[in-house]
Amino acid sequence: MDDRLWIVPVVPGFASAVRSVAGVVGFYAGGSIGSGDYRPGISDLDLVAVISAPLTPYRRARLRALHRVIGPAKLHCAYVPLGEISDISASHVNWAHERMFRRPLSGIARGELHQFGVTVLGPPPGELIPPVSPAELAEAARGELRGYWASAVRKIKVWRTDLHVDLGLTTVSRADETIATGRLITKREAIDRLPSLGVPASLADEIRRRRAGETIAHTDEQLRDRGTLVRRLMRGHLGRLL
Repeated sequence: MDDRLWIVPVVPGFASAVRSVAGVVGFYAGGSIGSGDYRPGISDLDLVAVISAPLTPYRRARLRALHRVIGPAKLHCAYVPLGEISDISASHVNWAHERMFRRPLSGIARGELHQFGVTVLGPPPGELIPPVSPAELAEAARGELRGYWASAVRKIKVWRTDLHVDLGLTTVSRADETIATGRLITKREAIDRLPSLGVPASLADEIRRRRAGETIAHTDEQLRDRGTLVRRLMRGHLGRLL
């Protein structure tokens, strides 16, 4: 077993449980597990199962039951049929946020698997998942910005929440590096480079501390001022990167 999985023993157990139910030919961990940036209780478990054929309604129902019994709330898994894996726009069955739905396996997720993915079952990810070029990675990064974040900057109150501040700024920092160099970076690296994007060092440190599990209290006035600053920064960087 890959040494990076010792901190998340639920992953190999879950992979074994779904192997026969979903017809798994390759099972991989990406995201913070692969990059070594995983934080227990904070980070999501970003998993990808390459399966031999599309899921039937019966198999989907069995998978849904397994997720509810075995998978923790932060366990997310995409089920990608081998015959559809070359189509980056195709939607596949996903489990995330404790529900089942369909969405594509993004270029960023594919790039992460190639760059630092962990093989749980089957061959290395590069043998099943087509490579993603630097240009494709850059476009995938822009796609993430064009979606939710382009809409979020038109709002005001959401930027008073820690979630939007932390995730918005780290997403922009990671996208900035990927678009410029074609390289994927971790959230830790993204936070470290925030001051170069105009983020005050004190705010970057605050984000770093929250990622380590610390709770930081603010007054309503501080939240309002912080939200105004972050929204302005986000709008500027989205305009530049898009």
